[in-house]
Amino acid sequence: MKVKASVKKRCPHCYIVVRRKKATRKGSKKTYYKKVVYVYCKANPRHKQKQG
Repeated sequence: MKVKASVKKRCPHCYIVVRRKKATRKGSKKTYYKKVVYVYCKANPRHKQKQG
């Protein structure tokens, strides 16, 4: 999987998924959610990308 600063669709079969990831800040017990953007491709798995 490629970890990139900006993710883009590389072919018509690619699709974008936004998920929330649990994270904690240093010195704090509160949890907050961080957005993680993924690109998946059904035709070519090499197009997988992640941002965040």
